[in-house]
Amino acid sequence: MPKTLVVYYSRTNHTHKIAELIAQGVGANIERIVDAQSREGAFGYMRSGQQAMLQRAGRIQPVKEDPSHYDLTILGSPVWSWSLSPPMRSYAIAQEHKFIRVAFFCTEGGSGGARLFRQLQTLCGKTPVATLEVTEAELKSGSYASKVQEFIRQISDVTASAVPESER
Repeated sequence: MPKTLVVYYSRTNHTHKIAELIAQGVGANIERIVDAQSREGAFGYMRSGQQAMLQRAGRIQPVKEDPSHYDLTILGSPVWSWSLSPPMRSYAIAQEHKFIRVAFFCTEGGSGGARLFRQLQTLCGKTPVATLEVTEAELKSGSYASKVQEFIRQISDVTASAVPESER
């Protein structure tokens, strides 16, 4: 059975919510990236956007899971200033040679996901097998469920094809 890992960063818990649904849907292990820098309040918010816009890495706590032990790593991040969040950037840089296959998801105000996915693809050195963008409006209305289910279906198709015939 292929092993899947969901790794995500979430400041406001929007990305956390989607990460939990994906992990449950594909039976994946899950790891939250813990930021070593406070991003609370107005100054934390502005500093976060500036760091993302300048494509700077952040400081994160050590992670527990090794993505090289997984057939697929699903990476999730919020979009900040049309860019990848600094904590996820740090993770991708640190783990870039350990990914076997990747998929990406993001939460966003309304745009920036495609740019974030290109940044992650460059950092990981891998083309994603699937991507998912969830907007803030979809989160507020609850209309994201079908998009998440389609992403889970795509991931499940990929992981099912990775299972040797003798194990199916």
